[in-house]
Amino acid sequence: MTHADLTFAQWNDRPDDTARRLAQEIAGRHDLTLVGFTDTVHANRSHRTALFDRDGMRFALVPGGRPTLGYDGSRFRPAPEQVDSYAESASEFGLPPLAEYVDAMTSPERSVEIPAMLVAVDAFDPCEISPTPDDPRMRYDQALAGLADLGLRTTTPDEWEWACGAGAATLFRWGDESPDDGYPFDYETGPHRETNLWGLAIAQDPYRHEVTTERTVVCGGDGGSTTCGGSGFFLGWLTLATAYRDRDFGEWLASADGYADEILTRPVIELT
Repeated sequence: MTHADLTFAQWNDRPDDTARRLAQEIAGRHDLTLVGFTDTVHANRSHRTALFDRDGMRFALVPGGRPTLGYDGSRFRPAPEQVDSYAESASEFGLPPLAEYVDAMTSPERSVEIPAMLVAVDAFDPCEISPTPDDPRMRYDQALAGLADLGLRTTTPDEWEWACGAGAATLFRWGDESPDDGYPFDYETGPHRETNLWGLAIAQDPYRHEVTTERTVVCGGDGGSTTCGGSGFFLGWLTLATAYRDRDFGEWLASADGYADEILTRPVIELT
């Protein structure tokens, strides 16, 4: 079995000393330093977290497997406050019933094969390495090329969802609940500001959306358009849902009219 075949269960079922040796082996094979090895709890779920450093960039081990990704809007059981917030937005903007809207704004449920990988704890803008053109399409190409120059790549949409939700079946990685008196940007603390089960700082701020290997698929936010437009608190929080997909925003961002002053990616080191 290669390291890329490592599943969530296989990793967590190992005795500590065996798992630590495996983490050290991964570090040695990929010229990394193991800097963290601990049991963590997030949203009432436990996991053994392994963190690595490469020239100041922190990576977390994300086991693989065959998870179910996406979301079925009919499963969502909103709190009364979420219902009220959405009702106000729906009345103002002519939106469909809540379950239908959630379904339309999330990726479909599907089972996929995901390899174990090392995923950057923080999003990264490789365009900061060198000057980039203003054309967002050229910036995207240069961003991915910049990652390749570092021996890295960005996540696929499926990998990003798996990295974010860590197998949680809820709308958000922390559960289904969301505040009803502010947008994510208004909260400096809260479950969205905490690292997730793998140890990743991800989907914390809708203004900091991340690109994937599919040019029109962005994850982890909507560029802040919902918040900036005052579209309603529930809609603002929905942009941080694990499976959130703003298809119109993604297509606009990839078009000649799109604009981006930074291209955030979630770098990946493939395991061998």
